[in-house]
Formats: sequence, structure tokens, C-alpha cells
Amino acid sequence: MFHMMEWSSEVWFFVIIIGIISFFLIALILLYTMRKGTNKLESTKSSDQQLKKTEFESDQHLNETQFCPDCGAKFDEKGIVYCPACGHKIQ
Repeated sequence: MFHMMEWSSEVWFFVIIIGIISFFLIALILLYTMRKGTNKLESTKSSDQQLKKTEFESDQHLNETQFCPDCGAKFDEKGIVYCPACGHKIQ
């Protein structure tokens, strides 16, 4: 049976080199997987922000739309005094 203390200096050199190479390979794999997950997270954040922006713009558009209380005609202009369809006074 072999004992580690009986190994020559050449064997120790290769053991150390293999250990260092293994350490760097594991570190590179971890960095790659961490960066890959970060990019997905950033793309998710940007798509969420775009969705919120679209929802906010559509909500503003709905708030700008008005209807005549008499005939129910829809109009987008603000500050209208009379309904363009029936002539009823808005306010």
C-alpha cells in the first residue's frame, strides 16, 4: 500500500497543479452561472417596467375619455362645454 509521504516531489507538483486547475475551473463555472442568472433577472425587471408603463398609459387614456350624460356619446377632448353629438351641456 502506498503512503502519501512516500511520494516524490514530481508527484506533489502534479497534485498541486491539478488542484489549482480544478479550483479555477470551478470558479469559472460558478461565475458563468451567476452571470447567466443575473441577465435573466435584468430582462425580467425591464419587461416588468415596460408592462407597468403600458398599464399606466392605458389608465391615463381611460381617464381622458369622457361620455355625454344625455346621449352617451364618447369624446376624448377635455374642456368641452357641449356634446358634439347631441349638443347637451356637459357641465
